[in-house]
Amino acid sequence: MDPIKEFGAFEGKAYSASTRRVYLSAAKKALKVLGIARDQWGSYEQLSCLLRQALADRTLSKTLRIDAFLSFLGRKNQAIRAEEPDYGPLRTWIFDRIERETKAVREASQYVRRDLALLACLCLAPGEEAPRRWPKSVLVVAREKGGGFRVKLWGKEVEAPGLALTLLYWHTWRERLERPEQSRMYRKEWAHSDLLFPASNGGPLTKHAVRNALLRLTAGRDGPAGLTPGVIRKAFLQLGRD
Repeated sequence: MDPIKEFGAFEGKAYSASTRRVYLSAAKKALKVLGIARDQWGSYEQLSCLLRQALADRTLSKTLRIDAFLSFLGRKNQAIRAEEPDYGPLRTWIFDRIERETKAVREASQYVRRDLALLACLCLAPGEEAPRRWPKSVLVVAREKGGGFRVKLWGKEVEAPGLALTLLYWHTWRERLERPEQSRMYRKEWAHSDLLFPASNGGPLTKHAVRNALLRLTAGRDGPAGLTPGVIRKAFLQLGRD
């Protein structure tokens, strides 16, 4: 993805050479002002949102002529969305599978609970960075009178009951780690880590952690073909746009 190059190659044909240079220069300047490197552009939609927000908070001057570039990004995003498959069945499958596995074994190991919670987090906050690097403070559980509970992730309440239960179980295990008698049973590095999903050394899990969690979830079962963490992220990003 290189929106600057694409904008110049396709949209630029609609303008005179001088106007084209002005619009291209303005787009490049906007990205430079915001300090957005080439590998940080993300999707057309994400880049458009960053630019519009910068205009709204006056990080970028409204006199900077990027309207044509924003229109181009909007059309590219619409074209991509029109070509996207319907991820509804996949979202239903992954929700149901996580809930079923969460309830299947009441005394599951911390590794099973961790893997299910990793996948739940990927579904609930697909726009955030990899869950393996999240601080534990992003997951908050409020227990209510009568035995009920409310789960919040990144400040938003988790409305799906099955995923809320999955995160409750993981939050309970992370709380248990902080007790002195438990830290002696497990590696102390886990107990003292500020990460939501610490590795045994207290640092982040490997970059393959979510993929491994998904492989365990689908092992020996009939699931959607070609299911990967990237596909799950796309499916739930689509849900947020609908």
